[in-house]
Amino acid sequence: MPLTTRQNEILKAIIEEHIECAQPIASIELVKKRGLRVCGATVRNIMSDLVKLGYLKMVHVSSGRTPTDRAYRHYISELMSEDELSVLEEVAIKQKIMSERYELERLLLSTAEVLSEITGTIALAMTSDGYIAYTGTSRILNVPEFFELDVARSVFKLLDDYELAMSVLGKTDTIDNVSVLIGREIELANMEPVSLISSHCQISGGQCYIGMIGPSRIRYSRIIPIVRYVSNLLSEVGENL
Repeated sequence: MPLTTRQNEILKAIIEEHIECAQPIASIELVKKRGLRVCGATVRNIMSDLVKLGYLKMVHVSSGRTPTDRAYRHYISELMSEDELSVLEEVAIKQKIMSERYELERLLLSTAEVLSEITGTIALAMTSDGYIAYTGTSRILNVPEFFELDVARSVFKLLDDYELAMSVLGKTDTIDNVSVLIGREIELANMEPVSLISSHCQISGGQCYIGMIGPSRIRYSRIIPIVRYVSNLLSEVGENL
């Protein structure tokens, strides 16, 4: 059953608020912060319906609600508008990547570095013939989702296991050449609070994969177009390698 306009409005507000604060969202708090033109009781009832429909979950009975994987998937496909990269961002990314365009491994490491720097996440770049570069592991130390040792350990295992990383990044369920895997969609243990956004392109006669790993409450509206832009740029560079 499709969500109503009001349900979509409330769900979008909850997701975007949770992305910013990383905390469960309560109805009264949501009305105040988002300036919603409905009372707290109405929002509370809608949130209760969204829990029953599988879009929200309760962390504790007395606390607010947090989005589920299903909610984020719905947000990406139905509610979100992608941000546009500024001209300055595009120029900075292009300069960084183009400066290493003559040597494949340096190019891929530079790509991972620029992705990590601009997104604030772990970023990786790899080829189908066995090379992998990643950076930004220290960036997750201040992210609440990675305070759980089992979650962090699973992420590091993915980065250190080429075959495992390839099996995940090689999935082809894409949105305009960008693949988004949320929580259980990654199909690895302890990755429920994690998202992986990736893309692939042809470079130097083979397949190249780039991706970033962050919390499931990542700013999809910003990260998806960045990954797409970098992938398209690598495709252009790859024609001359």
